[in-house]
Amino acid sequence: MNFNFNFHSHNVHLFAYYLSQPIDSFGEYQSDWLWEKCNRIVHKTLGAESEFNIQKHLNLENQAGEAWANLNKYHHETDEYYPIYVQSDRFFIDKNESKIDSDSKTAIIYPVQLYNSYCLGLKLIFPNIEHCKTLEKKDILKANPSNCLMLDAEDKKNEYFLGQTLLITINLKPIYKLKHKSNKEKLRQIADNYLNALLPGNIKKPPFNRSGELFGSPIFEYGIIREVKSYSHVLIWFILDDKSQEKFDNNYHQLLDLFLFRAKIIHAYKQIQGKVKQAKDKSKEIQTKIKISQNYHEKDNELDLDLNTLHNFLVELPTLLDQYVEKVRFLKELQNIIVDNTRDYSDKIYEIKSNFPDEDLSFLEHFNDKTCNPFQERVTAAVQFFQLDTNLINNGIDSIKGQVAIEQAHRERQLQSTITSLGIGIAAAGNFASSYEAGSIAEKKEEKNNDQLAFDFPHFIISFVTSMLIGFIVWQAFSRFFSWWYKEEQLTKPRKLKFNLFPFRQKKQDECKQEN
Repeated sequence: MNFNFNFHSHNVHLFAYYLSQPIDSFGEYQSDWLWEKCNRIVHKTLGAESEFNIQKHLNLENQAGEAWANLNKYHHETDEYYPIYVQSDRFFIDKNESKIDSDSKTAIIYPVQLYNSYCLGLKLIFPNIEHCKTLEKKDILKANPSNCLMLDAEDKKNEYFLGQTLLITINLKPIYKLKHKSNKEKLRQIADNYLNALLPGNIKKPPFNRSGELFGSPIFEYGIIREVKSYSHVLIWFILDDKSQEKFDNNYHQLLDLFLFRAKIIHAYKQIQGKVKQAKDKSKEIQTKIKISQNYHEKDNELDLDLNTLHNFLVELPTLLDQYVEKVRFLKELQNIIVDNTRDYSDKIYEIKSNFPDEDLSFLEHFNDKTCNPFQERVTAAVQFFQLDTNLINNGIDSIKGQVAIEQAHRERQLQSTITSLGIGIAAAGNFASSYEAGSIAEKKEEKNNDQLAFDFPHFIISFVTSMLIGFIVWQAFSRFFSWWYKEEQLTKPRKLKFNLFPFRQKKQDECKQEN
């Protein structure tokens, strides 16, 4: 269905954010990523003849290391926001520049650095629409050629990109302002159709979230945060009076900062979801190895363990545990990011309120009240769970160490018993052989009365075999005796304490799930 838009004007405001520092876990850092996206938007929206390159107009060296810095190199030493104005293939640094054509498309760019993030505020100002003219869907699509406004459409894996907010301001023609001012359903229909026209047909549209008012004019929000992987934040705001426009213009810079804190919170939560999965996978790997080490076979009530396997576990598990603890540590850092930016978000709203004490900012406060607090609760629960999990894994490793120590002592005791019983058997065999030989020689001397006796091989064989048999019997007898005595000694002291790690862990998992 063809849908015409009875607008006096419509403008696009892009608030986009990118980390200004590389992080090892995020992969390769692309320092010009955000600025290249800005160049692409300017090139696509203002015309193919535009050769504007924002990097030439930036000072990216924040020498003083201040929390806030203006990246506009023509005003980088000031503590105020100074934009760059771009039209076609021309740019201006003074808003009063006589060469600025009010009837041409204009890009107004605010490049700043806030803490460890680059912030891009980009206004796309379109000429006012003629009184008798209406906009068609194809005209709206020209504001977003090649879907250039959605910066992460082709870079879903770029973890340095913190996120963006796309704010559309619509100024209806006077007759329709009066007609639809109190008709929220009609305004919602216009907003839905505008969004469908703005985004290409093959792009998934962010679903409608909620509506409200900002600075006295109705606003509609699109994008469901729980759909983290495909989340996009779009606002469509109908400017119904001059006061709303004035308040928006006066608070544009505060909104640029405010949406940064919002983007950081959501970005951290995305990271947390990934890290939680990685931590759980690593925990499962460690638990599997601990379970394997605790599986043993009892043969005739004797413990049969592979000490080499246990030793290998003891070498491998601390390394796996270090990797696991590193992921938990990163979770805590992300938790702090959410807490800090939630506080900054609240402070920024308070700052806006101080300029307009009677203004209702519940639409902006909703994110802080209904989203940030649940985020913090879920992250706190995850951190507490993994801390408990770490303690249980450490106990499991200690259990393996105990198994190894006990088994080594047991085998040493067995070896000592074997050596002792074998020594007794050999001594018994030797004593028997000596006694047997002495008695036999004396008997032969009496019979033959001859001191010189020839070697009697059959007699030697009988003596050897008999002494070995007696030695073996004595060895086995004493071996069984020592084994029986050792077991009797252990009746009051269990030789191995089993550490039942995982039922207790499963119980804690169930408790955490119920809390969430």
